[in-house]
Amino acid sequence: MNKEAGRSIVEQVNMDAIDDFCHQIFYCDPYTAMHAEHVADLMAGLAIQMDMTADEINLAYMMGIMHDVGKIKIPTEILTKPGRLTEEEYKIMQRHPVEGAKMLQEITGAELIVDVMRHHHERYDGKGYPSGLIGEKIPLLSRMLALCDSFDAMTTNRCYRTPVGLEECLLEIKHCAGTQFDPEVCVAFVEFVKARFGFCTEAAATLR
Repeated sequence: MNKEAGRSIVEQVNMDAIDDFCHQIFYCDPYTAMHAEHVADLMAGLAIQMDMTADEINLAYMMGIMHDVGKIKIPTEILTKPGRLTEEEYKIMQRHPVEGAKMLQEITGAELIVDVMRHHHERYDGKGYPSGLIGEKIPLLSRMLALCDSFDAMTTNRCYRTPVGLEECLLEIKHCAGTQFDPEVCVAFVEFVKARFGFCTEAAATLR
């Protein structure tokens, strides 16, 4: 009998290797490490809202923690640049999902989540990167990551821009449902935000 049978993906993954990558990210860029913790928390909450299993919730959290691990391969001067990136620098930054997928391929037990890493910057309308996947061809956890990642980026203070408020952020999510984001994931996310923050606006009420 296969010893791996019946074990969740999280149990099969070499977590020591994941922890090592996460520590490297912290030393490269503390903001990215903080962002990863926020996204992991959002991913777990969204997974609960979507009635996922305990194993799926754990996996969602783990993917949030390590979704930007490929940034280890991005030059520090670009990763920590205090202002907006140039077009060429942005193209270099766009390599991080593929770099992260390559890193995951080297970790025992992580083979099944390589595509989640690779495609977390795809768009629901097919205009994302690196592969231009569309709709449900994008792994579900990748679609969830795209939204949680964007939410934290919009609501977190950066040196080159101020954060937006929850209402404005939810309006942007509503505007991007069906184009940038999976519309069904958007509905679940807004419900999660309402429950988490006790927050209700016209945007939240109409995104159904």
